[in-house]
Amino acid sequence: MIKPIFKKWRLFAALALLGQTIVGAIDPMIVFADEIAHPQTVTVELDLAHQYVVEGTFSDGRPMSEVTVPHYAVYNGVKQDVFCIEPGVPIDNEFTPGYEKNPLPDMPEKAKLVSVLWKKAGTDVDTHIVAQKMIWQEVNGYTLHSIKRLNGSAVNIAAIEAKINQAIADYQKKPSFHNSTAKIVLGQSTTMTDTNNLNLSEFDEVVENTANIDYRVNGNQLIITPNASSKESGVLTLKKSAGTGTPVAYKKVGQQTLMAGAIDKPNTYTVKIDVETEGSLKIKKVDKESGAIVPGTVFHLDFGKTLPAKDVTTDKEGIATLDGIPHGTKVTITEKSVPAPYTIDTIPMTATIKAGETIFMTSKNTREKGQIILDKTGIETGSDLWNDNYSLAGNTFAIRKDSPTGEIVQEMTTDEKGHAETPKEIANALELGTYYVTETKASNGFVNTFKAVKVELKYANQTVALVTSNIKGQNQEITGETTLIKEDKDTGDKTQGRAVFEGTEYTLFTAKDGKAVKWSEAFKPELVKGTKASDETVTLALDEKNQAAVKHLAINEYYWQETKAPEGYTLDETKYPVSIKKVDDNEKNAVITRDVTAKEQIIRFGFDFFKFAGSAAGTAETGFNDLTFKVSPLEGTNEITGAEDEAITAYNEQLGFDGYGKFENLPYGDYLLEEVEAPEGFQKITPLEIRSTFKENKEDFVKSEYVFTITEQGQKQPIKTVTVPYEKLTNKAFSVSLNRLMLYDLPEEEDSLTSLATWKDGNKKLNTLDFTELVDKLRYNLHEIKEDWYVVAQAIDVEATKAAQEKDEKAKPVVIAETTTTLANKEKTGTWKIRHKLTTEQVLDKTIVLFNYVYENKEAFEAGDEPVAKDASLNNQAQTVNCTVERHVSIQTKAHLEDGSQTFTHGDVVDMFDDVSITHDVLDGSKEAFETILYALLPDGTNKEIWKSGKIDYEVNDKEFTKTMLAEKVDTGKFPESTKFTFAEINYDKDENINGKHNEDLKEKNQTLTPKKVPTTPRTPKQPETPTVPSGYQESSPTVKTFPQTGEKNSNVLLFIGFTLIFATAGYYFWNRRN
Repeated sequence: MIKPIFKKWRLFAALALLGQTIVGAIDPMIVFADEIAHPQTVTVELDLAHQYVVEGTFSDGRPMSEVTVPHYAVYNGVKQDVFCIEPGVPIDNEFTPGYEKNPLPDMPEKAKLVSVLWKKAGTDVDTHIVAQKMIWQEVNGYTLHSIKRLNGSAVNIAAIEAKINQAIADYQKKPSFHNSTAKIVLGQSTTMTDTNNLNLSEFDEVVENTANIDYRVNGNQLIITPNASSKESGVLTLKKSAGTGTPVAYKKVGQQTLMAGAIDKPNTYTVKIDVETEGSLKIKKVDKESGAIVPGTVFHLDFGKTLPAKDVTTDKEGIATLDGIPHGTKVTITEKSVPAPYTIDTIPMTATIKAGETIFMTSKNTREKGQIILDKTGIETGSDLWNDNYSLAGNTFAIRKDSPTGEIVQEMTTDEKGHAETPKEIANALELGTYYVTETKASNGFVNTFKAVKVELKYANQTVALVTSNIKGQNQEITGETTLIKEDKDTGDKTQGRAVFEGTEYTLFTAKDGKAVKWSEAFKPELVKGTKASDETVTLALDEKNQAAVKHLAINEYYWQETKAPEGYTLDETKYPVSIKKVDDNEKNAVITRDVTAKEQIIRFGFDFFKFAGSAAGTAETGFNDLTFKVSPLEGTNEITGAEDEAITAYNEQLGFDGYGKFENLPYGDYLLEEVEAPEGFQKITPLEIRSTFKENKEDFVKSEYVFTITEQGQKQPIKTVTVPYEKLTNKAFSVSLNRLMLYDLPEEEDSLTSLATWKDGNKKLNTLDFTELVDKLRYNLHEIKEDWYVVAQAIDVEATKAAQEKDEKAKPVVIAETTTTLANKEKTGTWKIRHKLTTEQVLDKTIVLFNYVYENKEAFEAGDEPVAKDASLNNQAQTVNCTVERHVSIQTKAHLEDGSQTFTHGDVVDMFDDVSITHDVLDGSKEAFETILYALLPDGTNKEIWKSGKIDYEVNDKEFTKTMLAEKVDTGKFPESTKFTFAEINYDKDENINGKHNEDLKEKNQTLTPKKVPTTPRTPKQPETPTVPSGYQESSPTVKTFPQTGEKNSNVLLFIGFTLIFATAGYYFWNRRN
């Protein structure tokens, strides 16, 4: 059967492969050792598996034909090839033990080389047999021309023999530098390159190294390095150690003699060695800066324990040379002496001698140099300067050679301590010689008063590197002087009105901190003009020329400011700057002079007036236009300057009245106001004296006052007094208003009234509801003096009365309020003051005129008698006032949700609330309304109105009206995400006009409801859903398997186990299938 045979063949093949693997693991190949050593007793083995038929001739020419095989000597399981050197003698068995080692008879060298080097041509049995043929040829003189295997195939003798001969030729090659001389230097490596390109590592054993050098091989290069113990000459011989040893003959009685090969005369090469072991030292001395040679310098050389110490001196070339110093000697070179003007360099130099080289050392000496040290101070301050505007830093000095105007060789600048010095580094220091120090620039705060100083820098000795010279100097501090001149702003050195310059005081301040300069300052200010008004601060009263001056001020920014104004002038708040600063270094500018002129503002005052005249019947009263009034200076007051002395009455459009006049900008003083000419049928006013008085507070001058009075001529009691605090009058607020005068021209006939109505503040227009009281100045001209005049005063609503009279000419005036009183008169003419206390409702938005009636007594009034005199004209300007208070509405709101917060979640349906608060400053009971509007603020920047409350009515009875508005169920999900919501409000007055808005631009944060920020969470991969299994369903649900998702952690161990199980399962499957 074929199959069983096939199975057995496969089994044998497997066993053979297994055996080969085991044998290969435990039986290594036999290779050449570095040196061959042959055992004493061996077993000779014949390789009968490889038999060759050789044909040729013996040494005597006889034909030869034999069968031969490779031979091996076996010892301890190790095979070694051996060669037959006794042909014709048989070996009886395939394995023959008991062969003994014997000396090899004389034999050609080539045979020995063949016995070892044949393996470089090949390790096969064909090459082995050709090597045997070559040994027979060398030892026995055989000539073989044919070697055939048992199968009849011929061995290529020529080719194999050529390879063996080439291996021998390569082995016998020597490097190109064989027997040459290598001149090497101690401490250096020398490389010898073989141009024959041999692998020099094969010459791996030293035969001799008589120069005791170190070497290494790199390819075809020999690298030689002498060491400290190397000799000056010798040879280096290297040999090839591979295959070397003693060839032997293995013999056994009655058996063929065999040769065990080895190379006993290996290939070598030789290099002659010449080692340089000494070097030289050369020292050169030069000038460190110029490089010039320095002869005559003595150096001390210390060789340690190698040689005795020695001194050498530089020659005219500045050089000292010493030869014959052993390699590696460390020499310490110390400078012993040096010629003037040089200084000894105390730092030793060291040099390490290298064989075959001259070590050059250069010593550089410096000339002895000099240094100038200067300390600078102020003449007055020394080093304790007055302020930061003075500095000892920045003084610049020139170092001049030989004279005060000589060449500048160096410059130096002082530091903050006034210290300066030329360089002390020798390379930059001054050469010895004569110098002059001159100042080229003075520091801040000083002028140059430094005088040139002569300095001589002389040679000391060769151990001193730097000589120094210290000098001192001073500069004059710069100071300042300032003069203040007082003038009237308008008239120069002449005063106006009744004002004076005497008593003015000015104080000097520092501009930086606004503090007054003190007499005790470090720089000690000195008085020049004026008198001291303070023993502490520089506060001066003016002299007779209206001047004040101080000197010896430190450099700084100052200002004069008036601290006490004279009578009639305002306190001048102007700061008159005084800048004391350095001009230049010139000594002439040691004192800086700065003058300032203070322009004083005269106190001015003014007043306006109405000129009224009434009819004798009292039914008409009006202002008179085109009447001239004049003010004239009283004794002690200068002529009027900067103002008009006359005023002419005219119609005032703003107030809506005739008879208006005004005096402005009258200089401080005393004046008489007169009516130049009265209207026909009327009397002129009594002249009025206007006087200005300064009431000084002796304890606290700042609390002084100016008092202005207006008094009828011949009277002692003023009809008006205006008091103004001294501190309120400045050069910016210098005008005093004496307010308004009401001037009356009485009719010349008796029993007449003329009155003037104003609000409590003296004005005819009421702009605030803080006070609603009317004051009526009722002037009378009656026929007798008595105690029981009965006065009826009425406040009439002008507009309401006119409206009623348009419908009925006989309609009575609409009376707002009425006041009655019994009054007395001490003279036939005079003035009564009647007050009307009205409410807000009575005056708001109304024009009111006052009617006055005077009766003989109360009984006459009650009896219905006609009044003795009256002033009852609906168009009487003097008696007319009005109230035009502007209404202000303020809206404050806050938007919120039901829980009070201002944030919601998008998609919620929420109630939105708006707390509205509306404030009025005028509570008139009027009906007003407001409405609230809700807007959606969309993410794209647009807005949309989504809800309105409609108008909500309310009455203005309280200062604050509040109400909460509700926008119900706002669905935030109907709007894009990030949509915000805000309320806006509008208020309407009683006429439905808008009089207030709030959050019109929809940007008020307090009114805005915003969505909550939802935190972003990472998205989790969607997992497969487990199907819902109906009740009673029996089929099992399949397991859903998924690949690992990104981010999952898989175990490498589990993965390995999985793959192992897969392969095991697959193997088991195929094994079962095969079986």
